[in-house]
Amino acid sequence: MHGPLPFIHWPFLMQDRPVWEQEDGEVASEDPSKPDANRSDADTAHTAEKPLWDYALGGTFKSSDLAQFTRTAGLEPVVGLRYGRWKLGIGDGTEWLRFNSFRKDSSLDYKWLDTHRYSLSLSLQLHTLTGGEGSDAPESGLRTVRGRAVANMAITRRWQAGLAFTQDLLGKGDGSTLGFGVSYAWPLDPRSELVLNAGLTWGTAGHWRNAYGPLRLGADTLRTGIDSWGLGLGYKHRLARHWAWFGSLGFSGDMGPLAELPGNHKGRSGQIGLLYFHR
Repeated sequence: MHGPLPFIHWPFLMQDRPVWEQEDGEVASEDPSKPDANRSDADTAHTAEKPLWDYALGGTFKSSDLAQFTRTAGLEPVVGLRYGRWKLGIGDGTEWLRFNSFRKDSSLDYKWLDTHRYSLSLSLQLHTLTGGEGSDAPESGLRTVRGRAVANMAITRRWQAGLAFTQDLLGKGDGSTLGFGVSYAWPLDPRSELVLNAGLTWGTAGHWRNAYGPLRLGADTLRTGIDSWGLGLGYKHRLARHWAWFGSLGFSGDMGPLAELPGNHKGRSGQIGLLYFHR
């Protein structure tokens, strides 16, 4: 079964400051083009000043397929490092939590553009050809190196949208993909937040055939097009300035010609974890 879609897990969907970085009682402006009413110039300057490097550590208990929980569930470490505009894994963890990105990411990212409403990052990522779009760092199988570009836009304080394009840089058959996602952030209180997101994945014929060839009879007939959808629900809670815990559920399914092939066409995944921020 194809894993949860990239926009359910990637660092998509930009907002100004996540709920766990706001002071108690602070109210954010709904329009991302306007500054928060309760933010002073000193607050803005403090937020803009970041150390040259930072890191985050943690762990997660997760299952990539809740229907086979006993076989797929397990503990995984979470490690990230940020140096200037460069990020390895989850970096310092800020974006990882802010954008509902509860996954172990095997990419090296460079933040090319980062403004109040827009962001653009470029990255390299190890990818297993048969691993699907939502799988974590590959463990076995033929691998390739993907180039990836992720663009985000804050529509309002709570609504965001993003695009992610990937390309197989080694020409091993992974082809190209384009993911589109939207997200809605629902603050529950000054320390917690729910995030709902949904999206679609377009891929070239080569991508779909390599991803499903060993798994589905007739996969060699797949064509270029939109063949996957995904939905996600995430919860984040700030325990203290340096600590937060999270949980997420992901739902995914096949569509188009992929849904006509034999096999399971829906997936469910989930995880719960704890993070420490050095910042």
